[in-house]
Amino acid sequence: MAPDPGLGAAEEHHSELWAELTERGHGFINLVARHAEAEAARRHLVRYLEDEVVPHLEAERRAVYTIARHAGFDALVDAMELDHRGLVRQAQQIMAAPDLFEAALATRGFLLLFALRMEKEEQLLLPGLTAAGIDVAELLRGRSDIVGPEAG
Repeated sequence: MAPDPGLGAAEEHHSELWAELTERGHGFINLVARHAEAEAARRHLVRYLEDEVVPHLEAERRAVYTIARHAGFDALVDAMELDHRGLVRQAQQIMAAPDLFEAALATRGFLLLFALRMEKEEQLLLPGLTAAGIDVAELLRGRSDIVGPEAG
């Protein structure tokens, strides 16, 4: 079976999200670690989380997880739902933390959990759907909220 082009589009968009997320996240963490003014960096990170990352996670959850459950991947989807809820909680903590140190800790947690969730999706969920005969490219077609604007 040929590789599903939907996998490549999803992985490429994840790479773009990850690059921007780590730049903003690590920039914020580094400012906090240096005891520098970091509130603007937190706002910059929060804006990206609100505008890009959390909507992307929500879109994937709505579009992909239901199909995956119907394909028999209940346990994997359950684990990814736990990750999803953890990511949302971490994002809320970054936004609402009473001090920059707590927000930096939440940012580090968010980055780690996002990386693990991304790996589960790219290494297990999407290839599993392809192996189950689901056309991932068709599933993601037109979903710029999942694969980015160029691929949508």
